[in-house]
Amino acid sequence: MEEFIISETTKIFSKAINRFSKNDKQEPLNTSLILSLSEDEEKKVEYQICFEHQPVRKCSIMEVLGVKIDLKGYSLLVPPQIKKIIENFITELGSESVEVSVYLDREDENQVMYFLYKDGQLVKRFELQDVLKLELA
Repeated sequence: MEEFIISETTKIFSKAINRFSKNDKQEPLNTSLILSLSEDEEKKVEYQICFEHQPVRKCSIMEVLGVKIDLKGYSLLVPPQIKKIIENFITELGSESVEVSVYLDREDENQVMYFLYKDGQLVKRFELQDVLKLELA
C-alpha cells in the first residue's frame, strides 16, 4: 500500500508541476509547489504554485490533481496525509512556520524531490517514504 501511495503521489505532483508550467509558459524545472498549513483554526493544507522559487498564486487540491470531479477520491485521501507530515515536522522543529516544497527531479522529470523549510530556510531534503506514517482504518 505504501509503495502505491508514494507512486501515485509522485505522479500527481509531477503532472501538476508540468501542467502548471505549461499553462503559464514556464520551464518545468523552474516550477514548484509549496505545501503548508493554513493559519486559521482548521489548519487545512494549502497549495501554492511557484515559478523561479517565488509563489505566484494559491491553488486547490482539485487543481493539483487536474480534475473537476475526483472519481478516484484522491482529494479526500491526499490532504490528510500531507497534513500529518507537516504536523510532524512542526512538532519536530518546534515551529509553526514550516513548508514543504516539491520540485521535479532534474535527472528524472517523472520523479519529484521534497524539501523541508522552516522560517523560509532550507532544513533538509527528504524522501516521502521516510515521513509517511500510514494510519489506515
